[in-house]
Amino acid sequence: MSLIDRTLAKKLVYMTQFAFENVLLQNGAVSLSKAAILCSMIDNDHDDDLIDYLGSHGICAVITRAGGSGDNLKSKILRNTFGAAENSGLITVNMKNRHVVSQLVDEVLRSIDGPMMSIAGGGLKIGLAVRGSDIAIGVFGSIGLPGLEVDHEISTSRVFYHCLED
Repeated sequence: MSLIDRTLAKKLVYMTQFAFENVLLQNGAVSLSKAAILCSMIDNDHDDDLIDYLGSHGICAVITRAGGSGDNLKSKILRNTFGAAENSGLITVNMKNRHVVSQLVDEVLRSIDGPMMSIAGGGLKIGLAVRGSDIAIGVFGSIGLPGLEVDHEISTSRVFYHCLED
């Protein structure tokens, strides 16, 4: 490899890291909402790497998935989010924290709900991120009509500040 090739390779690695941190950081700190949405968008092979990276920046995160159709999909989003948050230790299990998670999921469902959601099927990846008493959810995936091969890509995120209890 020539000197020019090595220099270009180093610049490419630097730019990749630089661009990644430019997206994720806000005022020198990791944005909670961006962390959650990135958890929902990351390639499945890199889930653990991202969780570790966020942990090194003071954010606890967990990733889960939900798939199905209509009300079944909505139910799975809620159940899988609760399961991931509680079983991973991301949140302390108590009534207030359960209320917070249910409100987060409700906000997400309101943003993606529509006539098509009641008949469509889909697969979604859900990212949850916590820093202190703040929690964020990010959802990314696609919904579509079975047999028509027409999918709609969706993404959304929500953050609640100062709401979790130990």
